Amino acid sequence: MRANMSDLDFTIYCTVTFFSKKMVNSPNLTNGKYSPQIVLKGIEEHLEVNFIDGEDVIFDQPIRANALPINEDVDYSSLQEGTEFLIMEGSNIVGEGIVKEIFQHKPHERKNFRVLYPLVVL
Repeated sequence: MRANMSDLDFTIYCTVTFFSKKMVNSPNLTNGKYSPQIVLKGIEEHLEVNFIDGEDVIFDQPIRANALPINEDVDYSSLQEGTEFLIMEGSNIVGEGIVKEIFQHKPHERKNFRVLYPLVVL
């Protein structure tokens, strides 16, 4: 568990269900253009996410999806494994979900390279 998750270096693996009575067209979770707000159940905290990968949406059925946080000025530390949330489009609740895992990205390590010169035999 991280104290501050405002550096956007993680992926949210979750299960989501979209409601057929609230949506006409199913969202595309794989094109990187679906960015709803999620509201964490119990604390009513609003967070913006961008879905980047997922199964095809079947209304009223749970599917797997991955999302990224998108607001650098927000602390996402309330998102933990088991956190339940509502998916909002404006003021409409269009779905719900649960966080299955937070995948922490590893920072790129800078490697020290040495230049090795070939030995010349005289």
